Amino acid sequence: MKVWYKWLSVLFGLCCLVLLSGCAETAVSTQPTKTLRIGILRVPNDVAAARQMGTLKQTAAKYGYKIQYITFDSGVDANKALLSGGVDMATMGHTNAVVAMSAKIPAKLVWINDVIGSNERLVVKNSAGIHSWNDLKGKRIATPFASTSHYSLMMALKAHHLLGKVQLLDMQTTEIVAAWRRGDIDGAYTWEPSLSNLTNSHTLIDSTTLADEGHLTANVTLASNAFIQQHPKVLRAVLHTLGQAHDLYHSEPQKIYQSTAGNIGLSTAEAKTQIGTSKWIPAQQMGTFTHHVFQQQFYNTCAFMWHQQTLSNAPSMAECRKFCDWRLMDQAEEVS
Repeated sequence: MKVWYKWLSVLFGLCCLVLLSGCAETAVSTQPTKTLRIGILRVPNDVAAARQMGTLKQTAAKYGYKIQYITFDSGVDANKALLSGGVDMATMGHTNAVVAMSAKIPAKLVWINDVIGSNERLVVKNSAGIHSWNDLKGKRIATPFASTSHYSLMMALKAHHLLGKVQLLDMQTTEIVAAWRRGDIDGAYTWEPSLSNLTNSHTLIDSTTLADEGHLTANVTLASNAFIQQHPKVLRAVLHTLGQAHDLYHSEPQKIYQSTAGNIGLSTAEAKTQIGTSKWIPAQQMGTFTHHVFQQQFYNTCAFMWHQQTLSNAPSMAECRKFCDWRLMDQAEEVS
């Protein structure tokens, strides 16, 4: 009997070891082993909200990923990173996405972070004597070239027959503020937070009005073709999480203001101002909106940029449809 007890004890000990090692393997397997690299701009958007609330981190961890956020100063830098394989996803203005498609960067547009509103606008100095569109003739107006603000400015000037009649200056946002204070410029089409620093001014037009007139601009997310092909489930889950932030914005906007503010070091009021009247398309409408509205706007931007000789080739509507992958957006809603 003592022998049997001895063998039973040994067997029991071995079973415990197997169970413990299995538990250990399970614990290790649930730890993030891969990295999802997301290029971001320091703006209060859906990525900032989901990052601050921890939902993006939870989603990535569910698939064995950790997230590395890489901050860029512009969509130009984000495109360079996508081209070199330095990021898997990146946010940018849709004009930079046009450049990415034209340059054959191996990526697709997979999400619309927001349709730009009053957070981008054309402001002019009160002292510049600009009270009507005609008064802009010969004035010095700054904007970051190849940006959504630049596109909006050009659309406004075209509508008022002012193309070629205004001195356009290519400046980054910080340069615009400095030039404004020195008195080097009469106006600027730019975005927050620079806008709040352009004091003693008034607004001629904003991007909400231009969107209503058929010249929509947006901030979008691109994903590399490699990531789309190799990790479609993870991508759909990330887009689903961003969609939840969009839905929260419509139901409880104050929570979005608070979370985005906390993420980029703003007050809640500042975050609300910077978001302005930008539209966050409801998650369930994202695919339809992209397919029926945004793709045409994207093509219109391509055509204009081609005519302005800022693109090396003229993309077709078919290329735009293929690049703006609305089906991925619809599939994001299927994540359980």
